[in-house]
Amino acid sequence: MNAVECLNVSFNRGSRMVLDDISLSVAQGEFVALIGHNGAGKSTLIKLCLGLITPKKGKVKVLDGKPGTSPVSVGYLPENVSFYDGMTIRDNLNYFADLKNIPRQRADELIESLGLSTVAAQKVGQCSKGQRQRLGLAQALLAKPKLLFLDEPTVGLDPTASDFMYQELLKLKERGCTVIVCTHELMLVEGFADRIVMLVGGHKAADGTIRILSEKMGLSFELVSSDALNAARQDEFLRSSIIDGRLVCKGTDLSQKLIYLEKKYGITGVGVKNPSLMDIYKAALKEHQK
Repeated sequence: MNAVECLNVSFNRGSRMVLDDISLSVAQGEFVALIGHNGAGKSTLIKLCLGLITPKKGKVKVLDGKPGTSPVSVGYLPENVSFYDGMTIRDNLNYFADLKNIPRQRADELIESLGLSTVAAQKVGQCSKGQRQRLGLAQALLAKPKLLFLDEPTVGLDPTASDFMYQELLKLKERGCTVIVCTHELMLVEGFADRIVMLVGGHKAADGTIRILSEKMGLSFELVSSDALNAARQDEFLRSSIIDGRLVCKGTDLSQKLIYLEKKYGITGVGVKNPSLMDIYKAALKEHQK
C-alpha cells in the first residue's frame, strides 16, 4: 500500500496556479525529500495531503483513504511551531496528549527519547529554537503515526540540532514510518532521503534517487580509484575524462567506463562519487527554465 497517492492534482489561488497536474506516489516506509524554491508549491502539496485544503482538480489519497480521515495515523510538524509559552515543555505535551486521548506515559517516553528530560520543567517561552523543534517533533509523534510530514524542520537550527533531527527521522523510517520532509537544506537531507521530489513553479521537475536523477540529467560522476586514475593517464579512451586531476564521466557513460576498466585492466571495486543534490537542483531548475 502506498502511504500517499496524488493523481493529476492541481490547485490555484485566484488566477495563480500553485500546483499544476502533479502525480506522485510515496510507498509505506519511504523517506522522501520534497525540495524546490520558495513558492514552488511544496507546503501547498503537504496541506493537500493533510486535508487542510482540497485540490481544484485531481485526487489525493493518504493511507488508502481521503486526506484528514485518519488524523491519528498522520503526524505533522509545521515550519513555525506554536505552543503555550507560559507552560512547561511537559505541560504542553501532556495537553496535546489529552486532546488526542493518548496516555501521558507516551509524552514521558518522548520527552526521554528526544533528549528533553533536563528541560521538561522549563517554560516554552524560555526554550531555544532547537528545544522547541524537539517539542514539535514530540507532539507530531504522540500517536505513533504511520505517516509524518515535516515542513522545514531544521530552519534556524545549529548543525548539531539539525543532525539530531534527521537521525531521529531516520529511526522512524527504520521502524516503518513514512517520512516526507519539505526542506531547503539540500546538503543535509541528501544523506538521509531515499528519494528526491523537486517542484518548480508548481510542476514536478524531478522525481527519483540521486543516482537515477544524476544519470537522467547527464551529470558527472567521479570514479574514485588511484588504479583507475593511473590507467586513465595511459589510456587514449579514458584520458579525456581526467578533469582537474579527477576521473569523471557522464551518468550515461558510467556503466561503460566501469566495464572497460574491468575488462582491459582488471580493475574492480571502483568507488563512484555521485553528484550532489545541489547539482541536481541546479540542473533541474535550468532545464525547467528553458
